[in-house]
Amino acid sequence: MKKLFNRFNLKAITAGTLMIGATLATSAQAATTLRIATTHAPDQYASEVMRQIKKDLEGAGVDLKVKLHMASQLGSGEQLMGEAVRGSIDIVHAFVYSHKDPVLEINSLPYLVSSYDEMEKVFSPGSNFYNLFDQRMDRLGLKLLGVTGEGFIGVMSSSKPDNYQSTDAKGQNVRVWSAQAAKLATHDLGYTTTTIDWGDAFPAIQQGVVDGMIGATPEATYTTFKEAISHYVPYNAFVENTAYYASKKTWERKLNDEQRKVVADVFAKAAATFVDWSRENDLANLKKLEAFGVEILPLSDAERSAIAQKIRTQTWPKLEERLGKEVLDQVVADI
Repeated sequence: MKKLFNRFNLKAITAGTLMIGATLATSAQAATTLRIATTHAPDQYASEVMRQIKKDLEGAGVDLKVKLHMASQLGSGEQLMGEAVRGSIDIVHAFVYSHKDPVLEINSLPYLVSSYDEMEKVFSPGSNFYNLFDQRMDRLGLKLLGVTGEGFIGVMSSSKPDNYQSTDAKGQNVRVWSAQAAKLATHDLGYTTTTIDWGDAFPAIQQGVVDGMIGATPEATYTTFKEAISHYVPYNAFVENTAYYASKKTWERKLNDEQRKVVADVFAKAAATFVDWSRENDLANLKKLEAFGVEILPLSDAERSAIAQKIRTQTWPKLEERLGKEVLDQVVADI
């Protein structure tokens, strides 16, 4: 009888152990793994923030695990957007291109903002810009989690431009990228333009093919072009901006309510750090340029505001056919 009792206890213990093991295995399997892809280099501030995001998500106690794919490992910004729409990538941090919806080109509007305070206002939830961006991305199957302003773009040149404090003719031909908004705005700033790829811009300036270029933040100007130029005008004509966004398939089918709240809060907090960082980073790199020997041609707030207003009234109407007057009017109301 004692043997039978012991055998019964052994079976009960074994069964109990198996049940506990199964429960633990199920619990471990219950953790949701998020594939997050970015286009930023590992040493950029955005990547530093992303590594903190991973820690915050995994440490929130809501069964989230993160697998990071940095530095365009999974493709370009256009490719990542397509993969997020399909749901094969859960969350992306990259520039949002307008190849799937022309209205998304509002993130490339010249003088969308002209100061860091405006950057913070326009790129934050509640603005018309943010609401429009959110709505248009939603139509594509994407959930906007935050917009990140990574710095302002000015004009660099190998000689001092004429009338740099206004939109009068500059007497210079500068490189622009292929976007229509960039060409129109730079022309209306008073420059003549030539479209040249980024990789060919340095030798083009150095060899005198063009007098300078538009399309780089102070940081990119310092790290890549300082040897080819002598002047830099901080027009703040465009913002180097990117966005955090999730696949709606992930958002609606893969995450529970508690996880969605954590993801939304963590990314909103991260996005909010970029304006102050941009303010400090732009200033620090302008100082580096100056120390290297590049003359920074200053603009007062009033001068920059007047230039911005001129571009908005002169250039933006030329973009109405692509973006729509109603869209532009809503964005203007933010400023």
